[in-house]
Amino acid sequence: MVLVVYGIEMKLKYLVILIFAIAACTTVFIIVQYTQKTPTTMPPLIPESIAGVINGAPASIHVYSSSFSNGSRIPVKHVYCGGDNVSPGLVVEDTPTGTRSMVLIMYDPDAPSGVFYHWVVYGLRGGRLELYEGASKNTSLLQGLNSYGFIGYGGPCPPQGDREHRYVFLVIALDIDTSSWPIGLTPEKVLNGIQGHVVAYGYILGTYSR
Repeated sequence: MVLVVYGIEMKLKYLVILIFAIAACTTVFIIVQYTQKTPTTMPPLIPESIAGVINGAPASIHVYSSSFSNGSRIPVKHVYCGGDNVSPGLVVEDTPTGTRSMVLIMYDPDAPSGVFYHWVVYGLRGGRLELYEGASKNTSLLQGLNSYGFIGYGGPCPPQGDREHRYVFLVIALDIDTSSWPIGLTPEKVLNGIQGHVVAYGYILGTYSR
């Protein structure tokens, strides 16, 4: 049997072969396109917006928590969505001599829309600092604006069904006093304000998914 396709004579068996070939190529193209859209790597733990600020300073500060161990899952009581939104307990040790104040920044580098800031605290002092669970409720604590849009601590709330998110509690030691800064500064203003004044840093990492 012979068919005429766009003025070209073509035997049926060759036409079938051509159709299958086109279908196979289309399938490969779809698979490649889907694969390219699937993320294969995690975002950097320390994003550029923060790395540029702490660049060159030693990671010599020891940070640990009484609420969870480094790298472990953050308990539900500290979660914003479906939890009690209680700020976790944190202990900071080994701050270098000459430290005049410290800044605490909790952020999620895995948020879909970019870095999400959960907690910003400044004006912290002491060679050994301890923030008890629920310290964010203390009105004397100088706290900034988080990415939720309110002042204070806002715990994890990753998208439902998303992969496990990482939450970094970063402590930065400074050679300037930040205790006179006003309450409610944005993370960007805090990071700009400490640029060039970082003497050391350290962090603890927690995870959460839902």
